[in-house]
Amino acid sequence: MTSIERVIGDTSAVTAFIAKWRRREPEMAYAEVFCARCMRAQFVLWGALLFELREAAFELSDARLIEAKSSWWADELLRSAQGAPRHPLTQALAAPQLPWNALARGMLAMAHADASRPVDRDAALAAVAPFAEGIAMVESALFGAPMTRGAGLVVAVHLLCERLRIGIAANDGGRVPLALLARHGITGSALAQAQGAPAVSDWAAELVAAHPSDIACATLYRAARTAFDTWFLREMAIGHAQRALPRLRALRLAWHAARQSHRTA
Repeated sequence: MTSIERVIGDTSAVTAFIAKWRRREPEMAYAEVFCARCMRAQFVLWGALLFELREAAFELSDARLIEAKSSWWADELLRSAQGAPRHPLTQALAAPQLPWNALARGMLAMAHADASRPVDRDAALAAVAPFAEGIAMVESALFGAPMTRGAGLVVAVHLLCERLRIGIAANDGGRVPLALLARHGITGSALAQAQGAPAVSDWAAELVAAHPSDIACATLYRAARTAFDTWFLREMAIGHAQRALPRLRALRLAWHAARQSHRTA
């Protein structure tokens, strides 16, 4: 049994959700090294919960399933605010004092959002803004950190980065905007092919540029995730689509993120 499991309880359900998140975001293990021991359980539970919320909002195969599961999660977050969660992850977090209602509103916005491809970067960011703001609010409160300027925008870029990395072949084409398809004279179905690479590169570069010029992430979790996302996006912007961060680079980025979050806090 790991130290995290001893803290949260050795329940197969919770550990399975954490393992699922770690398979998707293995680089976050390097940030966990720099997390205070007293906060490590919250760190991994939060990561696993965000993965489930992202999956419900973006990654299901049918719009009706997205609406149903996102609505279920919105209700679960409202129940968490009332101290009556049902899901293993929200039960393990057991924190009714957090602003779950804001995140629930964000999930409801995703449940009823227009699933069509955004027109441009502003539209793409606006579409996920309520969800991103809710995440930023709960995250700041969970880790006892201030809500920094631009926190919602940083999370919004993360959501679009993650969608780009795994969703290019999906119906929404990783949410690459219509303006970029028109610029490169391609259809959405071409994004996963060689002729789609320039549009994907341009979209990655636009997402890097969307970050606030003075990024200040108060939490280690967000500082590390932002550093990793920026690395992935810059690699994609120059045509490199590596699936994993090199270990030494991940460790260095996590170390810098830990220093940054310490200064901000």
